[in-house]
Amino acid sequence: MKLRKSTTGQERSTRRAGRAALWLAAACLSLLPGCMPDGSGYAGRDSSVKGVSVQPVRSDRAAQQAFRLVNDERGRRGLQSLARRADLDAIAYAHARDLMRMNRLSHSSSDGRQLENRLSRLDWEWAGENLARNKGYDSPAREAVKGWIASPKHYENMFRGDFSQTGMAALYDPDSGFTYFVQVFITPVE
Repeated sequence: MKLRKSTTGQERSTRRAGRAALWLAAACLSLLPGCMPDGSGYAGRDSSVKGVSVQPVRSDRAAQQAFRLVNDERGRRGLQSLARRADLDAIAYAHARDLMRMNRLSHSSSDGRQLENRLSRLDWEWAGENLARNKGYDSPAREAVKGWIASPKHYENMFRGDFSQTGMAALYDPDSGFTYFVQVFITPVE
């Protein structure tokens, strides 16, 4: 998913020329290797269900590895490295936790909020989001990044030259065995 923040007329005048359109590209997640639903459906999980803990294990090592792999790939293409921000990490983590609870991948949160709503307290011009979930791999981060590279919409987010800041989260769900990845990209307002 990629989008542009809505602005007032005064704010719009400060934007770079040529950026008048709102771009919204939802990734076709079902085509990504390692990101397909496990066949159990899209029903949300309730922590009151016996045997379902819905307690994620925050995987900072996997998040750091995915972040490094994305920057390595950007470097190979002559692009600047993304700067990681703690506030964007927190937004990515909250969405990853929500996805894990819902047992699905979606750019909409369980309460219907989109990326622009989750970023509403920040100042940004363009934003994008990549999602992945996988299980059964020695390196879930490597598989997530490989899947993003193979998907045109995810690829576009990863290698967009004006995205300069990012947040990354990885959560492991011990109940399902899935690792969920969320990467948020922004172009800050200049």
